[in-house]
Amino acid sequence: MLECIRITNFALISQSSVEFGEGFNVLTGETGAGKSLIVDALVFLTGVRADKTFIKSGEEFSRVEGVFSIAEDNEGINEILSSIGLENEGTLIISRQFNISGKNECRVNGEIVTLNIIRKLSSHVLDIFGQNDSQILLDSNNHLNLLDSLFEDSLRGVKNNLFIQLNELHDINSAIKELGGLDKDRENSIDLLKFQISEIDNANLEIGEEENLKIQIKAMQNAEKIAASINVARESLSGEYSIDGAIKTAISALTSAEEYLDGAEDLNRRLASLRYEFQDITSTIESLSDSVVYDERELDRLEDRLMLINDLERKYGNSIEDVLSHRAKLNDRLQLLINADEELARLSSNKSNVLREILELCQQLRAVRTKEIEKFSVKLESELKLLGMKNSRFVVEFKNDLNIDVIESQVNPDGADEVEFLFSANLGVEPRPLAQIISGGEMSRFMLAFKSIMNSDNNKTCIFDEIDTGIGGEIGGVVGEKICQISRTNQVICITHLAQIASFGDINFKIEKYDENNMTVTSVRRLDEDSKVQEIARMLSGNNSETSINHARELITMARGFKSYSN
Repeated sequence: MLECIRITNFALISQSSVEFGEGFNVLTGETGAGKSLIVDALVFLTGVRADKTFIKSGEEFSRVEGVFSIAEDNEGINEILSSIGLENEGTLIISRQFNISGKNECRVNGEIVTLNIIRKLSSHVLDIFGQNDSQILLDSNNHLNLLDSLFEDSLRGVKNNLFIQLNELHDINSAIKELGGLDKDRENSIDLLKFQISEIDNANLEIGEEENLKIQIKAMQNAEKIAASINVARESLSGEYSIDGAIKTAISALTSAEEYLDGAEDLNRRLASLRYEFQDITSTIESLSDSVVYDERELDRLEDRLMLINDLERKYGNSIEDVLSHRAKLNDRLQLLINADEELARLSSNKSNVLREILELCQQLRAVRTKEIEKFSVKLESELKLLGMKNSRFVVEFKNDLNIDVIESQVNPDGADEVEFLFSANLGVEPRPLAQIISGGEMSRFMLAFKSIMNSDNNKTCIFDEIDTGIGGEIGGVVGEKICQISRTNQVICITHLAQIASFGDINFKIEKYDENNMTVTSVRRLDEDSKVQEIARMLSGNNSETSINHARELITMARGFKSYSN
């Protein structure tokens, strides 16, 4: 049960704390007063995507805190609390703050948690049902999940077996894929592998070849510059005043002074060594000059070869070594596929058996659903009759056939059924898809009937946000009775514009909007008995005339009589 909600800087609400009670809590107010802001705040608390419009103008953050009393044996909540190191002490405090910078701060019982944790926890304590929920009911893609949420216990065993078979099918398909698939797929895989191996083999790659090619290409691209440099060096060493001639002259001069100059012989030996080194350098430069060649066709050939190698590396690896290693793996896989006939035959046989088992389980799911839908349809039509739709008919149509040829493409963990809700509110009119035939007022009552069955005993706080759209008068009173019945087993918080519904409230609140310091502000006020009468009178006629006051008291008396009688 939601004991209290504390709201700070949320939309038009500066600061508000609302304490709810057991049973039927009703919120009313003038059109535009901000009645749905309380629901919006609770929706914010469930972890929906937030934006800056939630933050009151001029403020830096918005904050909502909900205090819930919960049963200590609530397994779903206990499991979530245990995962974050908390224990269930009977009170659950969920808070969420959203800053102008876009940052969320989420807490559970004072401990910082992720947004995902408060989403999980709120799903166990709040069930919000508003005008937008009609879109869920009108979309046939949601119909199967809605039904299964009602029949969960009956379907669980078959779904568990189906899950096992789907895992087996996945493993078989993975093994078949590893062997190249069946028939044409496998042939295509073999052809591709042969092509890839041939592409690598035809390149005749050699380890180290890529670097040699780069060196050759670079040299040829710079041949003119290299040749000019060599010529300068050669001319510098072998010109008119060559170093070789100077050394030779020096040796001759020192030789003539050897018998007179101490150390001259040693200098001559060093000069001779220097002359031999110089002659070797000169010879090498000459040979380099001969090796510098620029051949445009050869350069094109080298560049094409390097491009081929780079292309293969882009496809099969980062180096020639990688490409050759990948070629070996391709060949291993090719041999595996070529010799996989026997294993593929075994897998194909196993897959057929698993698909037959899956088909049988899907048929079992349909049989269970069909049986449960029959019971549910009776309940729903009974609820609709109580809501003034005595001729209504509700049918669930199975839109697809179940057969072995298409079961693999249809099946998922929920089976293979595709369903759609069909509805008729009038005699002589065949049920048609809900979205095509139902009116706004009928939709409100249909949603309430559907919800009353879904929430028969789930111990959540049920939020009804103006689901009385399109109805009024006598039917409004019937809707009030139905919501009142729901409040016997679940706490109900209902925002309404109908006096007939508001009169059933165990606790009534009024949402008011006023100006304060040049700002529009919304507040929530709990009504005493006299204020409740006045508010219902206002809802009836727009004023507090004696007639409307008496009418309001009459409605409240009738509501109390219904509560007393139905108890």
